[in-house]
Amino acid sequence: MRLSLQLYTLRNPLASDLEGTLRSVKEIGLEYVELAGTYDRTPETWHGLLEDIGLRASGAHIGLSQVENDFDGVVSLAKTLGFKYVIVPWADPSDYADGWTAFGKRLQPIGARLREVGLQLAYHNHDFEYKNGDGLAEFYAAVPSEDLVAEVDAAWVKIGGHDPVAIIQSLSGRVPLVHLKDFDPTKTPQWRPAGQGTMDLATIIPVANEAGAEFGVIELDESPGDPLQAVRESAEFLRAQGLN
Repeated sequence: MRLSLQLYTLRNPLASDLEGTLRSVKEIGLEYVELAGTYDRTPETWHGLLEDIGLRASGAHIGLSQVENDFDGVVSLAKTLGFKYVIVPWADPSDYADGWTAFGKRLQPIGARLREVGLQLAYHNHDFEYKNGDGLAEFYAAVPSEDLVAEVDAAWVKIGGHDPVAIIQSLSGRVPLVHLKDFDPTKTPQWRPAGQGTMDLATIIPVANEAGAEFGVIELDESPGDPLQAVRESAEFLRAQGLN
């Protein structure tokens, strides 16, 4: 797996100093980032920034409403920045109120359209999909793998009461992206730099590699201190596990 960073982790410093924060990411030694919003910059501005700094986009979290209602804009962003993975990061309860099969069938034509232009639709889980069983098993079964792949957030799977290793293995061949988050429920905030919480990332990483994952992604929903320091510590730990 290549190492990437979900930029939601740095949303506050990015909002105040986009270029400076991205340069700090590069100084940590990271090559890839996963976008979460554009901070009112155009795709062309982002392309110029990333190219000048020496970063590349591995994908982007893009809300379902935008994917459904601004397809051309999503494609333009992906093509301009050169990333393949268009990742729906969240589902509102109303989206799956009719069941996960129905929600999957809603996403399938979007995934097919993206595939036609060389892109790939992915879905990023939280814990709610797993609190009452493996809801996403039904979801992925409803859609051909070429039209929808998984970005497994291993920590949210565990918080939802399931085994991340088993979930990743069950999605082998359609899990190109894995969020390698860590957490400790006894602390506030519970999110910790990778290797400093309760997640057995050293076991999860080789399983993700075997399942065909291309990117292992750093993310902290909240950081216990300076978010850039949390990213630095996460990167150091994950590099020691073989990510680069």
